[in-house]
Amino acid sequence: MNLSWLETLWNDARYGLRQLRRSPGFAFTIIALLAIGIGANTTMFSVVNAVLIDPLPYKDPDRLVRLWESNPKRSLPESAVSVPNFHDWQAGQSVFQDVAAAEMATFNLTSGSEPERIAGAGISANLISVLGVPPLLGRPFLPEEEQAGHNRVALLSYGLWQRQFGGDRQLLNNNVILNGENYTIVGIMPAGFQFPATRDLWVPLVLDPAREPWRSDRTNRNLWVFGRIKPGITVEHAAAEMDVLAARLEQQYPQSNSGWGVRLRTFEDWMVPDTVRRSILALFVAVGLVLLIVCANVASLLLARARARLNETALRVALGASRLRVIQRLVVETLIMANIGGLLGLVLAFLGTKLIIAQNMAQLNQPGIDGHVLAFTLGASLLTGLIFGSAPAWWATKLNLVDRLNEGGRSSGYSRVTQRLTSTLVVVEVTLALTLLVAAGLLLRSFVHLQQVGLGFEPEHILASQVSLPASRYAGAEQRADFYAQVLLRLKAIPGAVEAAAVSQLPLSDNNWSMEVALEGSDIAGTLSADAAAITPQYFKVMGIPLLQGRDFTAEDGSNKEVLSLIVSETFAHVYWPNQNPIGKRFRPGENNPFGTVVGVVADVRSKMQGDMRPAFYFPHRYIGMPGLVLVVRTAGQPDDFARTLRSQIQAIDPQLPVYNTRTMSQVISNVNAQPRFETGLLGLFSIVALLLAAVGIYGLMAYAVLLRKRDIGVMMALGARAEDIRNMILKQGMQPVSLGVAIGLAGSLALTRLLKNSLFGVSATDPFTLAVAAPVLVAVAFAACYLPALRATKVDPSITLRN
Repeated sequence: MNLSWLETLWNDARYGLRQLRRSPGFAFTIIALLAIGIGANTTMFSVVNAVLIDPLPYKDPDRLVRLWESNPKRSLPESAVSVPNFHDWQAGQSVFQDVAAAEMATFNLTSGSEPERIAGAGISANLISVLGVPPLLGRPFLPEEEQAGHNRVALLSYGLWQRQFGGDRQLLNNNVILNGENYTIVGIMPAGFQFPATRDLWVPLVLDPAREPWRSDRTNRNLWVFGRIKPGITVEHAAAEMDVLAARLEQQYPQSNSGWGVRLRTFEDWMVPDTVRRSILALFVAVGLVLLIVCANVASLLLARARARLNETALRVALGASRLRVIQRLVVETLIMANIGGLLGLVLAFLGTKLIIAQNMAQLNQPGIDGHVLAFTLGASLLTGLIFGSAPAWWATKLNLVDRLNEGGRSSGYSRVTQRLTSTLVVVEVTLALTLLVAAGLLLRSFVHLQQVGLGFEPEHILASQVSLPASRYAGAEQRADFYAQVLLRLKAIPGAVEAAAVSQLPLSDNNWSMEVALEGSDIAGTLSADAAAITPQYFKVMGIPLLQGRDFTAEDGSNKEVLSLIVSETFAHVYWPNQNPIGKRFRPGENNPFGTVVGVVADVRSKMQGDMRPAFYFPHRYIGMPGLVLVVRTAGQPDDFARTLRSQIQAIDPQLPVYNTRTMSQVISNVNAQPRFETGLLGLFSIVALLLAAVGIYGLMAYAVLLRKRDIGVMMALGARAEDIRNMILKQGMQPVSLGVAIGLAGSLALTRLLKNSLFGVSATDPFTLAVAAPVLVAVAFAACYLPALRATKVDPSITLRN
């Protein structure tokens, strides 16, 4: 390595530091701009790195797949897997090292620091080995523990172990009480492992038809199935073999498997949906545009500083310094500021990742500052310093520096090179700012549409709280139904309670229960579906859902298992019985239930904020006696004040029952809107920053151009040019690149808004109103930024110019 070059570089760095100390205001401005731009980009890159770049936390995740039963002719084409089909897949396949299953479950933990409802899963003993993630402490399940009587063992997540047991290592091989029964803790999983779908506790999955006869039914599809593909076998090869296996099962069991195939999806596609991927990439592109605007502003500041130091540069050239040597010195000075800005940006990124984690944007790996993020920050700092520091340095060396030295520095320094550079910077800033402004406008309009959408119920003054009854103490459906009836009577008797009811899941929840339905007299099976909910009487009154026809459920509905009463939504009646009276019509929910009779029609209720209203139906909770329900209470006063009373009334009946997920319906709606609200706010902030930076940048560039042309302007005014002619000339010079930037920005915004397409509601990605508003706003801001320097140009005193 050339040591003299390193020594020169070191001397340039020392000189650059001295120059920055002499101009602290200039250095602070550059560093602050770069810290904001690099910090915001590093924050978003940490999310991209965590979700899209870092490998999933499993061994060889590219070989892991999830398997579904699939029937494209059904209204719900993808389904979980039945137990018999799962066993046949295990025995008949040759492309997987192993195939494992899981079944979602919940548990009441009553032996920790306080009672808690735990989201868990029953898993086959081989699932841990399929995923390739061994326990942090202890051991995984053994094959014999999948047998009834040997299955009272459990694995805990790291978070649950810390939260409820303080990380006590003595917990291994000791008992805890789950759903009223003793389970032995045999292992603790590593931090971050919550597979699948944020689970905190795992027990062996017992698939015993002798104990649970419904397990032998091939139409009862409820297992999540996962496989690890053998080395050297592609996903396509595995899918082809599973198609052959599915065809063989279809021939053997036509009643249950006719039309049903197998679908495979890699873990990456399953865990990172396309909507999440597009949303994150859109925000990353947006924050990248902010950095480019920052860099354009930095380039304009460096351009002005290079112009102020032209005499110094000319002297160095006159003394024999090469252009490359002059550029190196100026670029080193810029790199110093860029790297200081990068370090400060890293601090801002650390704070930004905390905000991202709080909003749960990443959903998989938690974003953080790791080697990839550090490398990104360093690369962004170096590229920013090199690219946007070398351009002004190159401009300075392109001028005729010797002639300038001979003139004593009296030339204007305004040339075609200068004009092109300033115009290019204006075009870049306007293009990027408009692109962000359009994207933010679309998200804002979309969010406004979300806020105005009709929910179908009245969320004010409603408190919701969940309870789940353990099978060990509430084995029968009637016993469970009687418990909830007793709870509701106590809640209704509390002063301040208007009405109380219960439902299997709240509107706008993530776990909508969709079922296929078969209309009586129709030979079309499996092509109709609707959202389903189990409710108690008075649920519609509590939620403020209008009853349009017929009647509500009564306490007797559901008691007679031979008679199933059903209430349908307005959309259900309109879609499936158009222009007919739905009262008295009959349909069968699911494949194994009897036909029920419609006794009422209620107004539509949104199951999701976005999308069209789906058909829905309700059935009486007493008919099946579900163990877990959401209690909803309409109160006369503030519902938050009712939370403690609700808990005490439930635990007065059963002190061992945890009461969880207590929240108001207003909070439910706020949580549903949290993601679009955060995205809109973040992109809106980016656009405002971009607009302000563009305005400041355009003003600075035009002010700089006026300063360079001050001598020419004075001469023109001395020769008779009017003030308005000078003003119009400067405005024309500024607004021409602005017009070009607007045209390019409108085209560029279409590319960014395509990434936002899945995040928009009630507005298209090419919404003309947003385009028609965003462009004039930016033009007005740019005009104001050009007008002030143009006005200053008219104040030039020609006599002073001529005297000089």
